[in-house]
Amino acid sequence: MKMRETSGAPDKEPAVNNNGQNQPKSARKLFVAPEGWVILGGDFSQQEIRCAAYFTQEPVLLNAYAEGRDVYASMASDFYGKPYEECGDGTPERKAMKTGVLAALYGTGPTTLSQQLSCTVEEAKKFLDKFFRKHANVKRWIDETQAFCRKNGFVWMDKQQRKRRLPEAKKRTFGYDADVSRALRQGPNAVIQGTSAIQTKTTIVRLHELCKRKGWRLLATIHDEVLLLVPDTITREDIAEFEDVMINTYRFGNVPNKTDIELSLRWGEGMTVDEWFARKEKGVVA
Repeated sequence: MKMRETSGAPDKEPAVNNNGQNQPKSARKLFVAPEGWVILGGDFSQQEIRCAAYFTQEPVLLNAYAEGRDVYASMASDFYGKPYEECGDGTPERKAMKTGVLAALYGTGPTTLSQQLSCTVEEAKKFLDKFFRKHANVKRWIDETQAFCRKNGFVWMDKQQRKRRLPEAKKRTFGYDADVSRALRQGPNAVIQGTSAIQTKTTIVRLHELCKRKGWRLLATIHDEVLLLVPDTITREDIAEFEDVMINTYRFGNVPNKTDIELSLRWGEGMTVDEWFARKEKGVVA
C-alpha cells in the first residue's frame, strides 16, 4: 500500500497487497493522504463481543448493547457486584472482564489466563468458573457448539454460509487427547471469528459499491477496520452514508452494530467527525 503527497486524485488504485494489518502502529504515520484527499476510517466497535451476544443471547450483553452502555463495565458490574459507575474505563474490574470474556469464549485455560490477568492459576480458574455460573447462556452455547463439532467434525458460521472443518473433534479417544481438545476449543472461536469475518467482507463489498458511486477509493482493511480514501470536500451527509453501510449491511440479529469513525490526513493521527469539520470551518486543511 503506497500513498503519495501529490495534487489531484490518485492516478491508480492502491497496490494489490493492501491489507495493512501487518504494519506496526509505529509505521502508520508514514502513510499520508494525497493533497486534496483524506483517509476515512470505520472500525467495527466490539465486533466479536456483539457477535457473541447474538449467538448466546446472554441477557447482560443484550441489555448493555440495547441501552448503549459500556458492555465490559456492565459485565464487570454484574460479575463483581459493584455499581456500574465504579467499573468504568481504566478500572481493574473492567480490564479483567475485557480479557476474561474473550478467554471464556475462546477456551483459554487457567494457566494462560493467569498470565494475562497477572494472577495465580487458582484465581484464574475461579474467575472462569464464576464467569460461566453467572453467564449461563454463554456456557450453554459453547457446550452446544462443541457437541455439534464433536458429532459432525465441523461448525457452521452464521446462517450456514460457511463452515470450518475440525475433523479431529470426531476422534474417538479414551481419556484426554490434545488434538480433540484443541479442535473443540477452536469450534466456538471459529463461529464467532468466522461470522465476524462474514460481516466485514459483506460490508466491504457494499463499500466498494459506494466508492464506485462516489468516486472514492477503498484503501485497506486492518482487522475489523476499513479505510477509504475520499476527497477532503467530503460532507457530513457523505459520512452518514458511509456509517449506514458499516452499521446496516450485515446485522447480528437483535444486537445493534456500532462503528467508530475517524478522518485523518496522516494515518494514526485521526480526528472525530466533529473535530474534522471544526478544522474545515477554521480553514485548517493540513
